Amino acid sequence: MKPVTYLFLGVLLTFAGIFGYTVFTQTISAQKVARIQWEYAAITSAYAIGPNKDRVNRIYGMAEICYLQANGCRRAEVKHELDYGSYLQERAEQETFQSRNDASLKAAEIAFQKAVAQFGSEGWEIVGEPKLDFEFVNVDDYNKFENKSVLFERMNTKAVYFKRLKTQ
Repeated sequence: MKPVTYLFLGVLLTFAGIFGYTVFTQTISAQKVARIQWEYAAITSAYAIGPNKDRVNRIYGMAEICYLQANGCRRAEVKHELDYGSYLQERAEQETFQSRNDASLKAAEIAFQKAVAQFGSEGWEIVGEPKLDFEFVNVDDYNKFENKSVLFERMNTKAVYFKRLKTQ
């Protein structure tokens, strides 16, 4: 064979080697990127701040959210403010202890619904079947504690978990 043929064959093999190397390394890095990662969150409780009789204009429902992270839980709250006077008018009820409890339960339920809707609009999907009991807290006790979890007995309540694909 002529030297030109060897040179041409050598250049061709070099280009084939470079092409094969770049294709192979891109495939490996694409596989690393394609690894599925999830992020998780939970609604850990839904409760209402039970107002005293003399401060009954507004009833606040809260849903506590925990974004699960490697270094612990990043907390957030979803709030709902219920106008107690409007609540009574809509139902044609008198102001009683029971009506305050019912309105508090409604405020907690709406806060929970808002939290679920927020997760849905952000692309989260629910994991498992939710079982959540709504709880009541005295407003004075609520203001005493930074960590609100000390106020609740969660004997029958399980957190409602969500997951979504992690965005890079």
